[in-house]
Amino acid sequence: MKKFIISILTGILAFTLSSFALTREEIEKNPILKGKMLAKRCSWCHDIRKTIVAPPFKVILERYRDVPEETLKKQFFEAIKNGSKGKWHNWLKNHVQTKLGRGDVMYMPPQKPYYTDEEIKLIINWLLTLKK
Repeated sequence: MKKFIISILTGILAFTLSSFALTREEIEKNPILKGKMLAKRCSWCHDIRKTIVAPPFKVILERYRDVPEETLKKQFFEAIKNGSKGKWHNWLKNHVQTKLGRGDVMYMPPQKPYYTDEEIKLIINWLLTLKK
């Protein structure tokens, strides 16, 4: 009887959780969701609000809050595709060096081997939704 109850509860839980999961088709139809899913790799270094290794997305967006959106898209595209170094030296020095080592040697590595240009644009469009 105990095994039967456990199997029923497990089935109910699995059904409930699956009803909240997004399908691949739903993600592919929604460019913002697709950008968010593609940005999962970014979470190795970036979080939305907390510092991991690199500036959180909210800190990045705050720094560039006065930059027009089209200009910002171009800047983010270049930084993601080709990487960047030195733009966040002071921030890294104050936030990361004491936790993870020397912030002055850290940089954003190029992501062009991992993402197509179109995928980078999707990530940027998702990222810009965090401004709101």
